[in-house]
Amino acid sequence: MKRVLLTGAGGYVGRYMIDRLAERGFEVHGVTQQVREADSRLTWHVVDLFDDAATSALCADVSATHLIHLAWETEPGQFWESENNALWQQASESLLESFVRCGGRRAVLAGTCAEYDWSDGHCVAGDTALRAQSAYSRSKLAFRDSALALAEQSDLRVAWARVFFSFGPHERKRRLVPAVTLALLAGERASCTDGEQLRDFMYVPDVADAMTAVADSDFEGDINIAHGEATTIKHLVELIAARLDAIERVDFGAFPRPVNDPPRITADVSDLESIGWAPHHTLDAAIDETIAWWRKQAA
Repeated sequence: MKRVLLTGAGGYVGRYMIDRLAERGFEVHGVTQQVREADSRLTWHVVDLFDDAATSALCADVSATHLIHLAWETEPGQFWESENNALWQQASESLLESFVRCGGRRAVLAGTCAEYDWSDGHCVAGDTALRAQSAYSRSKLAFRDSALALAEQSDLRVAWARVFFSFGPHERKRRLVPAVTLALLAGERASCTDGEQLRDFMYVPDVADAMTAVADSDFEGDINIAHGEATTIKHLVELIAARLDAIERVDFGAFPRPVNDPPRITADVSDLESIGWAPHHTLDAAIDETIAWWRKQAA
């Protein structure tokens, strides 16, 4: 029996992993901080991951074979330098140690593309230098290092999944795609930078599917979770605006790019291809589904 402990199971990415894990034969145990309705797809566990004793008891109770750890600080505008990053690092290390102590052997841990040195622009796992420049990325990278050290001392097999630029339903409203979509749906203007920055955007159900595929594979080490195609921010925004017949209400260049904003951040996805995974959604289809979801929320 493949039994997985999934943190962040009710969150932005985790909610899409539940069905995908079940389809691959996993018994799913989701970690949450609030009581949730019973769900036939998984067993919920209400646990504060900052409580080491509770985390240890959780791991002993579930006896999972697999761990997928998504939970972390994510509040837009705050998570980059939040003091909670250090707390999440400590809690994550404690969780992983408890998981191994209770017999767990396979862990997929969510990292970030912000761990990379972005000066080159194209990020290749195992090749591109690492240069964390925020509390968030430094804490993630420190957790990665401790996880790999633990793997060397035990039978643990770790995949460190660096997630790039995701979008889709349930995203925080202050982020790019929902901010533009909601403004245009409301008949308002949407303001952006010039939008010429190249990014690797990935639809959140595809993020979940890719991470599930990694968990169900033998891959170990660093792996990029990305679509594998470069798209400018301007093109992404124009796709949204065109569908809402609102191109004239987008103000490109209304404010400057953030300081030190790299002109290009894209990903090599050959490792995902090596495990037989490819995106299920085109950018056009993903935008259509995302707009439909936000339109329903705004109704």
